[in-house]
Amino acid sequence: MWSFPKAIFCLCLPLVGWLSACNETKSVTNFAWTVSDERASAELKDFCHNLTSRLEAGIMLGHKDALAYGSMWYNQPGRSDVKSVCGNYPAVVDWDLGGIESGSELNVDSIPFFRIRQYVEQVYRRNGVTILSWNPSLSSLLRKDSLQNVVRSVLSGNESRVEYEQYLDRVAVFLETLKNSDGRHIPVIVHLFHSPNLASMDWGMGHCSPEDYVRLWRMTVDYLRNKKNIHHVLYAYSMYGIVSEEEISQYYPGDKYVDIVGLNLYQDFESDESGSLYKQRLNMGLSAMSRFAEANKKLPALTDTGSKGVKISNFFSSILDPVISKYKISYVVFGPNMWNEEESYYVPIPGHPASEDFSKFAHSPHIITCEKADLM
Repeated sequence: MWSFPKAIFCLCLPLVGWLSACNETKSVTNFAWTVSDERASAELKDFCHNLTSRLEAGIMLGHKDALAYGSMWYNQPGRSDVKSVCGNYPAVVDWDLGGIESGSELNVDSIPFFRIRQYVEQVYRRNGVTILSWNPSLSSLLRKDSLQNVVRSVLSGNESRVEYEQYLDRVAVFLETLKNSDGRHIPVIVHLFHSPNLASMDWGMGHCSPEDYVRLWRMTVDYLRNKKNIHHVLYAYSMYGIVSEEEISQYYPGDKYVDIVGLNLYQDFESDESGSLYKQRLNMGLSAMSRFAEANKKLPALTDTGSKGVKISNFFSSILDPVISKYKISYVVFGPNMWNEEESYYVPIPGHPASEDFSKFAHSPHIITCEKADLM
């Protein structure tokens, strides 16, 4: 089950008139986004162009697993908690690929992979964006090794490396099957190995050195691109709760392997009931992340965020939006509304004290839902 502890027109010319389309509070300069894959497919290049256009228009609203389930419901076609509250689907849907590496028919959130494939096609038809988060458990590769050495075991070329490549083969098969009605690949974002600055991650601080993390990332992307010929994917790199560009740089895999740079940050209500600390950390994190993304010509995003249970009724309009509206970011993704945990949700449902506030947020001129995305 999902848990959390608690680019860019490809090879394009500099964007002209960047500042004229921005809110004046957003500090950016003219520069070109670049895609990291030199053999990017035509579909991926078009996708990048669309992301650039939307970056000028606002921030796409995203929700994890939005079409498959919601707060206390599962597999009801056409339903979405975001749509129930604001009248439209999210522009971005994030799916977890966890479990695919072991050959499971279900992902870690109990969604069949064949159904995720169908949802990806649905989102594509609505002009939406699909994110596939893959953060595999490496513990199955341990054998007699310790978690601290598992990444080096994968990198060393021994039996663990062979098994890890089998993981990647299964990921590649799934990516290869993502096609539209014309048989053309649907471009997607792969959010890979998130939050390496957290010790809770198998590849995280204390288990994996920054140098080995970079090697693992590069080996993974190189294998998918060069061995499996996957060229319709953008790669998102993210850190949890950073406050400086130096923190981002520590684990950064390099410009040739990353397209999107993101921030992950959740409000911890137990230690921050007012949301003031979250607001402060969000502002510092987005500031650092935006500067880093600009310097490295990558797409900035708020890749994972929210407040579990949304206990602050004006969370979206008074805490989140005043911060994110200051920055030029591509999208914001909220945590999932669990189908089997009544108190675990990050988007309010109709009748919730924060539902009107969320609807107000979703209908802001600078927030893009699927309805707005379909007009672009």
